[in-house]
Amino acid sequence: MPIRQVEMDDNLRIWRTFSLGSLMDLVMLDTRQYDRSLTDLYWNTDYVHAIANDAGRSMMGSRQENWFYDQLTSSANRGAVWRVIGSQTVFSRINESVVYGNVNPLDYDAWDGYQANRNRTFAHLQDNNIGNNIVISGDSHASWVSDLVWLGDSPYDEASGNGSIGVEFAGSAVSSPCPYGHNITLTSANNYSDWLVANNRELQWQDLYYRGYYELHVSNDEVNASYFGMPTVVTRNPYEISLANFTVKSGANKLSRPVAGGVAESGSLKRGQISQTNLTHDTSNGTYFVSMFDLEVL
Repeated sequence: MPIRQVEMDDNLRIWRTFSLGSLMDLVMLDTRQYDRSLTDLYWNTDYVHAIANDAGRSMMGSRQENWFYDQLTSSANRGAVWRVIGSQTVFSRINESVVYGNVNPLDYDAWDGYQANRNRTFAHLQDNNIGNNIVISGDSHASWVSDLVWLGDSPYDEASGNGSIGVEFAGSAVSSPCPYGHNITLTSANNYSDWLVANNRELQWQDLYYRGYYELHVSNDEVNASYFGMPTVVTRNPYEISLANFTVKSGANKLSRPVAGGVAESGSLKRGQISQTNLTHDTSNGTYFVSMFDLEVL
């Protein structure tokens, strides 16, 4: 989409930072095109897997990567309460062997294919004691909510969230279908979600079924994320279902427990329950009804 040119001598640069007073810095990355090392193009997955942890690989190129670390440091030094990092691809590790198999179990087109770059990011945050980090991401056609954890380096208690250095909120697609099956059933989607949450320690909630979006509300004291799913996108309509709500307290660097208050509408919630109601909000008139659509997406 059109944006203002960031740098007159670099037509490809879109990465930039927005400072919102003392509340937050929004650091927008380009993890898709700018000087990125070779990615997974589906025919070369074995090769990218083999080099995924190579120290020379970068998700964004050395110039942007060093700029990124400088932005994190300057944000903390100036006293901004929150650092919200916009990434086009999911940052946290996600074991998806339930679909990909055990040979290539990760999404190597996302940060899992650039593990050294991710480790350098974690190291910069930890070495400089930079907290209150929120990663917002997407391009997985599904919803993911995770504590930010440097696995293998920092001890982490998935029950309490201790050991986390922030939180990631990843949003679903607007209209693209579920990556785990075209016209997947809610039951099948939630079964996959159960497996994903059980096999990824830091992943606290996951939903594959719904297309939709989430809202992020940021204050000095906390960040709240509210996820909404569309009961159907087959036709144009004003309907939405509240799926789950999450809170991150300032200074906690983890999702508040019980995560999502212990209850979500769909997907799988670690140490919580799924209570499907299909209670649907008609945003055109403010009324509610119980929706029952045959197809969520074509």
